[in-house]
Amino acid sequence: MPILTLRFQNKTIQKYHLEKGKIPTIGRLDNNDIVISDSIVSGQHAQIASEGDSFFLTDRQSRNGTFVNKQLVISRKLKHGDIITIGKHTMLFTYQEGEIRPDDTEDEMTRRTMAVDTSQHRGKLARSVSKIVSQAHARETIGVITFLAGEKEVQRLSKPSTTIGKSPSSDIVVQGFWVGKTAAIIKKKPEGYFLSYVDGKSKPKVNYKTVRNEVGLNEFDVIEVGSAKMQFHFQSKKA
Repeated sequence: MPILTLRFQNKTIQKYHLEKGKIPTIGRLDNNDIVISDSIVSGQHAQIASEGDSFFLTDRQSRNGTFVNKQLVISRKLKHGDIITIGKHTMLFTYQEGEIRPDDTEDEMTRRTMAVDTSQHRGKLARSVSKIVSQAHARETIGVITFLAGEKEVQRLSKPSTTIGKSPSSDIVVQGFWVGKTAAIIKKKPEGYFLSYVDGKSKPKVNYKTVRNEVGLNEFDVIEVGSAKMQFHFQSKKA
């Protein structure tokens, strides 16, 4: 059976033997089969399942994505020598010496689930995942902003308007030479949350696309303002 070698900074942490019929989960929480202690790894990040003689890696709607050979993927048939990247950790997928390896040619399903361009696919991934959130779910939740780097606290979007800019009076303070004092504003409306560009030469981006006017925010959208990279998602109002 194949082996997953978990590594961090070129040092091997542990090796895991994969078995047919079992679906090991990967994530930050202790109830996973493969636990990765990394703040940017989701609690339930990804899983590996067997189909016939092949093994497939599937992302479980993680915040920061799952990569195979530096390509962002939703699902991917694993081949000998593939390098999986989750957070700051890597996992090497290998078959043991003398073990029969499945055909590595790509079938139609594999081609459909492959990532083609990392930055372009991130936007597609965010849009597709956002459809999972129903209107009923949205009514029971509140929008929040989390930072993809640094130690800043989660920002709950409880006010009718939340400002983002380099002014100390902004609700979310960000840095950047071309960032406006109020670079953007997120408005809470009955139909959802909307981000608008306000001022500054550096315009905000949502899913790596420049926002020139107003855009609706969906679950897991990536927001960039100046040097700050954030993510929008929903959280239970009871949390």
